[in-house]
Amino acid sequence: MSYKRSSLMQERMEQNRLAILDSARSLIAEGGFKDAQIQTIAERAGVSSGLVYRYFDSKSQVLVEVLSDAITTELQVIDSIADSALQPAEKLHKAVATFVKRALNSPQLAYSLMFEPLDSHVELERFRVKQLIKKSIKKILADGKASVAFDFDDLNSSALCVVGAMTFVAIEPLDPAQNTKFDPDYKDYFSKQIADFCVAAVQKRSDRQDS
Repeated sequence: MSYKRSSLMQERMEQNRLAILDSARSLIAEGGFKDAQIQTIAERAGVSSGLVYRYFDSKSQVLVEVLSDAITTELQVIDSIADSALQPAEKLHKAVATFVKRALNSPQLAYSLMFEPLDSHVELERFRVKQLIKKSIKKILADGKASVAFDFDDLNSSALCVVGAMTFVAIEPLDPAQNTKFDPDYKDYFSKQIADFCVAAVQKRSDRQDS
């Protein structure tokens, strides 16, 4: 009986924790970090503010975990592409275009998680996140280099450039102040432009010797 009670308590605690994170994520998606205050997070999660602090030391910790959970999903998408049977150029194009398009599908959330100014704890997590994205992109680039589909001098630098294109190039359309209209055609066009650029930057060209 004691074990069952303990198991039920553990399940309830995990449900509360997930509700808090889901609440924070939805608030960020609607209005950015400014709307994700502890009191508001607690109200939407159906718990007290005090209970939030039983699971998280601060608002920053909540936001760091939201960012961590979000990037875990994105990495799974990229890694599934990297492990697919596509050719290296197709993998890179699909990975970049998919990442950008998914960001455009939730612009406020993507902008806040990647760019909205916040404290050092979140900035450190953003740096860690970019390193994880870079690791996944390096795998695609390394495969392309090995198969002579890609031609570049330095794997790490090339991966950093691709990650920069995937993230910082999207600042302008994602910025809520720009009020960009994200219709399906625009999402397809914008994500394709970035993906085309990334592939062109590393793809081997037979005419390079002649240029």
